[in-house]
Amino acid sequence: MADTKKEHYVPRCYLRNFTLENEKIQVFDKYKVQVRPQNIMDVAMENYFYDIKFNELIKLDEEDEMDRIKADLMEIAQENDWDKILDILDEKYIEKHFSFLEGVYSKLLQRFIENSYNGNEWVIKNCFAFSEMDKELMSLFIAIQIIRTKTFRCTLADTIQKLYQTMAYKMQTKSADMLSKDDFEVEVNRDFVKLQHSSMILDEEVAVEMAEVLNEHIWVMYVNKTNTPFYTSDTPVANIPHKYDEYMSYGGLRSEGIEIVFPLTPNLMIGMYERSTYSAIFSDRQFVVLTTKEQIEFYNRVQVINSYRCVFSSNDSFDLAKRMCDENPDLKHPQSRVQVS
Repeated sequence: MADTKKEHYVPRCYLRNFTLENEKIQVFDKYKVQVRPQNIMDVAMENYFYDIKFNELIKLDEEDEMDRIKADLMEIAQENDWDKILDILDEKYIEKHFSFLEGVYSKLLQRFIENSYNGNEWVIKNCFAFSEMDKELMSLFIAIQIIRTKTFRCTLADTIQKLYQTMAYKMQTKSADMLSKDDFEVEVNRDFVKLQHSSMILDEEVAVEMAEVLNEHIWVMYVNKTNTPFYTSDTPVANIPHKYDEYMSYGGLRSEGIEIVFPLTPNLMIGMYERSTYSAIFSDRQFVVLTTKEQIEFYNRVQVINSYRCVFSSNDSFDLAKRMCDENPDLKHPQSRVQVS
């Protein structure tokens, strides 16, 4: 395999559905509050994002960490003989994994899009939006998309960092000169975080368990009949909680009242709904037509909030995103989603 430098955490076969001519997509950069057209080769990616220097990780001296690294590497390689690990694993191991998957994913995406027949009214009223088998398959690809993003990796790194910070803080709670938790600075090895992330990406049980939760939900296909296109982003699968509690989060994949959305094109979006809350509102695999700008802007707001840095669209009308960043400057910078007590 060639030395692929640009490695995507949102695949090009997905982004291509939002492009203009010459594979260009309009990008709103939250950091810079700037709009620019950009080739999909250069968005939702990072140089060597999945590459891991396995040989350097193996050389780590800390014995307690070494045991964990060994276990992760053997799981990734699906090999029980430690002496064979480096013969199997190379820096492009994860990228090769995605190259195989995305050929299947691209065809599945096109089936979902083609089944709408460009919002044909007879189809919307009389047909299922997709088959049960395609729903199951898409559940798996959506689960993988959730896991593979930059946002997911940063949340994982933040979790590891705050866990070690909390452990260090609690080890000195009986000391007379007790320090605050913020006084403990913890730096996490980037390749170690990549290893944990890669282990989750390649762990079939993790993806399948998430996919089973998604597949249990009621799915609808939203058809956008307005002149305002759906946004997507570098973190395109977004959870929208509709139940709130002071002590409990209802933002998880299986939470009561959860709504999960995934735009497919400027005019199509999958909505996934927790069954016990929404069974009286929606039927599984139905089409739902959206006819007002306000409805589209609600979901576009979600993409702006949920994105790590960049929001994407088929046109350069990002007035809503700019206004949101002006009203809430915190949106311009990634916010930690992790709390460890």
